[in-house]
Amino acid sequence: MIDLSAMAGESLAARLLALPPGTRVGRHRVRSGASIFRQGDPAVAIYVVEVGRVRLARVLADGTQLILHVAQAGESFAEASLSSAQYHCDAVAETDATVLALPKVDLLAALIADPAQCLALAQALAAQVRDLRAKLELRNIKSAGERVLAWLRLHGTGDPPCVPIGRSWTQIANELGLSREAVYRALASLERQGRITRELHMVCLNTPSA
Repeated sequence: MIDLSAMAGESLAARLLALPPGTRVGRHRVRSGASIFRQGDPAVAIYVVEVGRVRLARVLADGTQLILHVAQAGESFAEASLSSAQYHCDAVAETDATVLALPKVDLLAALIADPAQCLALAQALAAQVRDLRAKLELRNIKSAGERVLAWLRLHGTGDPPCVPIGRSWTQIANELGLSREAVYRALASLERQGRITRELHMVCLNTPSA
């Protein structure tokens, strides 16, 4: 039985896993650093991260890697495989991970048979696009400090907003399009300015009243 208790009811991953029982779901355990698929491989499935993290990266013409996304537990990835014959990036386990594989042929058949599910999935995809656009906007912020601050605001929850740091700052720097050193300098500067408070595995945003 797939446990969806940790997933938001309207998330794209939950929508995918709510498709009819005839949809086959494979569970795969992947070691940190192992690939789930490579750029150019035949696109045969969409995936949901059950445990761990999966990094999606595209290999550019000069051999460098562009980090597209890091999928966390409860998130899906490789949704573009529904309309593509090949995967357009590498998917590599950033930690030991368990992923659920939903065959493309089953998903397409289920969506064709159920227009309501198709609409619900489209709405979930639209929400994901909004989130990705917000992340892309971060990269348009030229100041490293303001970019890091915007990232913290995007991910912060609570009052005051706090962000649990469950990944290395090197990985977060790649997501932000900054060097690790630039992120460290930005964090130190923001802390000196009193705009953030750093604790072990946690960064909190300071409100003006604080």
